[in-house]
Amino acid sequence: MLSKSNLKQSIREIYKIYLKRHVVHAFTLESIQEIFEIGNEVFQKNNPEELEKLKNRPASKAPDILDDEPFSLDRTLEIYHNLTYKHTDISPELIKNVFEMNSKLAWKSYRKRYDDYILKSYQEYPGDEYMNYLAAIVLFDQKEYAEALRCINLAIQGNDSSANYTHIKGLCLMQQGEMDLSRTSLYQALFLVELLEDVPPHRTEDSQLYPNYPIEFHTSADLIRADLRKLDDADTLFRSVFEPLLK
Repeated sequence: MLSKSNLKQSIREIYKIYLKRHVVHAFTLESIQEIFEIGNEVFQKNNPEELEKLKNRPASKAPDILDDEPFSLDRTLEIYHNLTYKHTDISPELIKNVFEMNSKLAWKSYRKRYDDYILKSYQEYPGDEYMNYLAAIVLFDQKEYAEALRCINLAIQGNDSSANYTHIKGLCLMQQGEMDLSRTSLYQALFLVELLEDVPPHRTEDSQLYPNYPIEFHTSADLIRADLRKLDDADTLFRSVFEPLLK
């Protein structure tokens, strides 16, 4: 991950190299490809340690965000379509926007492949604690709260001291209207966090099963308290608005 200062420096370097190589500085489809090529050169030159880490990442059966194809015609067309209305010439701002747009599109593509893989794998490995945990996150994001709750309960069977798990359970119950049960789970998660008894999610030895870039849930005392306040607000709303109507 590049720092902001390193990113600015890299963009300036890409821009300088582009100006040296091209007489015409108009923003075109071809210029996007050249920006990517120069960007790869600059990254490899300036970040040898990061490059080594990427080369040595563990083998995985899961999709990898680094399998992305920024040089595809579809990607180039989409970037051009999104940026051509406000850029006519190559500039440091344009180069920054090209990489930002590409990152968004790459993440969108990865998230689709990742979700498909997780939703398939948790059914193939129903006893895998970590896979059920990852599936619960994907299912919660897709508003499949009942199935997300089932998955996180399976994960809890293998590790009932994970604050992450109990917090997710509380959120699933909240979305299903089970406010008292949700509150119980959230207080349990808070107890685990504050007493430093939280146990991280367990992985099996089959490391190739898991993605190198998992989408995880990271709880904290502040986040749990914020969700408890949401429950308090819901209770207040019910008592002040809906309960009188029912009476």
